[in-house]
Amino acid sequence: MAKASGYTPMMKHYLEVKERNKDAIIFYRLGDFYEMFFEDAKTASNELDLVLTGRNAGVEEKVPMCGIPHHAANGYIQRLIQKGYKVAIVEQLEDVSSAKGLVKRDVIKIVTPGTIMDEVSDEKNTVYIAALHDYQFGLAVVLCEMTTGEMRAQLIDKQVMAIQKVIMGNNVREVVVSDGFDKKMLKMLEDMPQVTLSYQKNSEIKPAYMHLLSDIEDTRIHQAFGILTNYLDDTQKRSMAHLNHVEFVYEHDYMQMDFATKQNLELTQSIRNNANSTTLWSFLDKCKSSMGSRTLRKWIEYPLLDVKAINKRLDAIEFLNDNFITKDELREHLSYVYDMERLSARVAYGSANPRDIVRLIKTLEHTPAIFEIFKDCSAYEEFQSIDPCIALYDKIKDAIVEEPPLSLKDGGVFVEGYHAELDEVRRIGKSGKNWILELENKERERTGVKSLKIGYNRVFGYYIEVTKANLDQIKEEFGYIRKQTLANAERFVTQELKEKEDAIVHAQERSIRLEQELFHALLSDICVYLPKLHDVAKALATIDALYALSEISSENGYTRPHFHSEHAIFMEEARHPILDRSMKQTRYVSNNLDMSEEHDILMITGPNMGGKSTYMRQTALIVVMAQIGCFVPAAKVDMPIFDQIFTRIGASDDIMSGQSTFMVEMIEANNALQNATANSLILFDEIGRGTSTYDGMALAQAMIEYITNHIHAKTLFSTHYHELTDMAIHNQSIRNVHVDVHEEDDHITFLYRISDGKADKSYGINVARLAHLPDSLLERANQLLEQLELQDQGVANIQAPQIIQTENPLHKAVIERIEAVDINKMTPMEAMQCLYEIKAKLHTDK
Repeated sequence: MAKASGYTPMMKHYLEVKERNKDAIIFYRLGDFYEMFFEDAKTASNELDLVLTGRNAGVEEKVPMCGIPHHAANGYIQRLIQKGYKVAIVEQLEDVSSAKGLVKRDVIKIVTPGTIMDEVSDEKNTVYIAALHDYQFGLAVVLCEMTTGEMRAQLIDKQVMAIQKVIMGNNVREVVVSDGFDKKMLKMLEDMPQVTLSYQKNSEIKPAYMHLLSDIEDTRIHQAFGILTNYLDDTQKRSMAHLNHVEFVYEHDYMQMDFATKQNLELTQSIRNNANSTTLWSFLDKCKSSMGSRTLRKWIEYPLLDVKAINKRLDAIEFLNDNFITKDELREHLSYVYDMERLSARVAYGSANPRDIVRLIKTLEHTPAIFEIFKDCSAYEEFQSIDPCIALYDKIKDAIVEEPPLSLKDGGVFVEGYHAELDEVRRIGKSGKNWILELENKERERTGVKSLKIGYNRVFGYYIEVTKANLDQIKEEFGYIRKQTLANAERFVTQELKEKEDAIVHAQERSIRLEQELFHALLSDICVYLPKLHDVAKALATIDALYALSEISSENGYTRPHFHSEHAIFMEEARHPILDRSMKQTRYVSNNLDMSEEHDILMITGPNMGGKSTYMRQTALIVVMAQIGCFVPAAKVDMPIFDQIFTRIGASDDIMSGQSTFMVEMIEANNALQNATANSLILFDEIGRGTSTYDGMALAQAMIEYITNHIHAKTLFSTHYHELTDMAIHNQSIRNVHVDVHEEDDHITFLYRISDGKADKSYGINVARLAHLPDSLLERANQLLEQLELQDQGVANIQAPQIIQTENPLHKAVIERIEAVDINKMTPMEAMQCLYEIKAKLHTDK
């Protein structure tokens, strides 16, 4: 950064601000523009496609400069934030007309990737900021969604998978840590895509925020919370009054899925960067409000384990489907519901505008009717005890005009009759404007210049404009005083116009100032109701999400799933929810899934493109839908509650961390094998294909044996190693199924039907023929296949060993935790806490 000596006072001030905010691009307010200088200007011009110019700043060379109109700032800030930059907004803190010397300016807010408020572009999307506290044998995490004030906390293991699951699974765009954070962990966080790393030294919690932790005593969470709230205060330059109570997340209350599993199943984001790609969330999202959509997303990301809670949602869906007239009425009222979560947060934060209040009024207008419609739903009778804030509605319903301006500075926000003094000031201003029109007509008559007009700008005030062609008609006795010369016209004032201008402008300024005072008073009135508004918003979002699941269930003829405490799973005529709806040319082929109590492994064989992966994915999606409390695409589903889902589907690599496709495959498989329980669901698709045939087959067989001997999780295992199907002969917990194919004269037709037994061959050459490979090549491949099949007779006779000696994954994890701890850096309390958690883990294992 340039040294301040020699520069103009304004540029010196800019450099002082930049010195304090080195990691941010400075948006420096000059008149109606935000200007950027030096390296910031070069960066912004590249990222925002702005013209790079120069500015005289008191030194010999011009300094690099670019700028944007202040009214368009949000769009530009949004683009920079999406690319991981921070933006410090420097505003003029005093009126230019009354300022003496250099106008006072300072940073009023630093917008970062995790602290976007007004700059949010997607109302349905959520962006989190996270604070991490390293307590040696684990991490305390506090998450915050700034636009709603939602806060969550949890303790996680100090492992890559656990951190990836929290950071990437929650769309965390910014991570805040304190000095001394584990360097290895820092490197991993820096390598994460779309994550900005920030630092905060102070972890002391301010008294104003202590009440948000009233239900949490864990000092490790307190440390992370202190880091986060101090960082928010430093960047937002105001108190975070809109933050909600911190909710402690117990992972074992929800079905667990790692980030790779959520990606593979495309629950909330597509693997393909395609705007038209459909996820389970976008498919189920029939919500009428953004907050309903976000609630539904949270349900999908955190399926339930409590059968009572699941059945509560299912009962509500059944109620709506059985009462279609009620559902139609509900749809009508929900269409008037706005995003009350974010509206309330903006009111508390102090950034609400007049249109936000109109939306709040419309939402409150329909809230009593929605609660009345839903009163017969016994599953959610607690909604009847929520105050619909009728008193607040009555207080604010007649305050704002129907279509108010976006900014208070434009005036015209409040209805006539709302405030007597405002009405009087407006009358004076209006009569003044009428006087101006009358004066314009009078001057046209007096001068004979029909094109004469009276205009106004902030610099010169009111003026009379005459084109140069008519200047000869302006006589001295008219009393015109020349004010400004333009290319094609001259501007004048008269003594009469100057005298009236003071009264008119004063009335307009007083009107806007009065409206600002009234608006802030209105926000204060609403703030009193914020706790109640939060309850109303949560209830409306839940009703909206239930409506969406009801709508999708009735539209597609879904059925209610049933749960039991046994280990069997049965799905009759099950369908992939998204493909079943999107296939227009042909009808989707439904399939059964039947895994009895004793069956742990369903071994699936058949050709590529036959539907093995789709069959596996549809099973997992139906399980997720069932456990979020949604009806499912099947004639009948009887299933246990699954505590976790693990997937290894599709080919992918991680170039950034130097991991090959096969390495990623082994890491994901290991995660399942180390963490799955007998109550988990595992999907393994083509395990072992990234290495040699014998290596791959050996690994695949060893994994199957490990699952059947030690984990006993329900596992769908698709493979092209047909030799593995013989394992079912010796192991009753393995069951063979295959995808049907019709073959005729080397041509095959996929039937997409799952049938009992193993496939007789892989049909790889037949699939290659469908891809139109050269005939001579296919003929040669057939010859080679026949030779290989004659030579290789021993591969099929794999004998499964009776016993596999294994280490206990939990014991291994405990040993790794003890080895990672530096006892010399721990307090006695931390050492006791560490020992307590290790004992709790071991006790859980027993």
